[in-house]
Amino acid sequence: MLQWIITVCILALAAGFGVYRTVKYFSNPIRGCDGCDKNCGGCSLEELKKEIELKKAKSSQR
Repeated sequence: MLQWIITVCILALAAGFGVYRTVKYFSNPIRGCDGCDKNCGGCSLEELKKEIELKKAKSSQR
């Protein structure tokens, strides 16, 4: 019986971690910029980055 409880706990932790990583992956809208070495002058995600930074700055001022 104890083996079943331990197995279920391990499986629940693994499933929870998988869900967490999946949500984290899809909730990052600028993940395309990870590892990019290029200049962001013509990047379509540059405006999105600026908007995110402005929102962070406004929320930290409160």
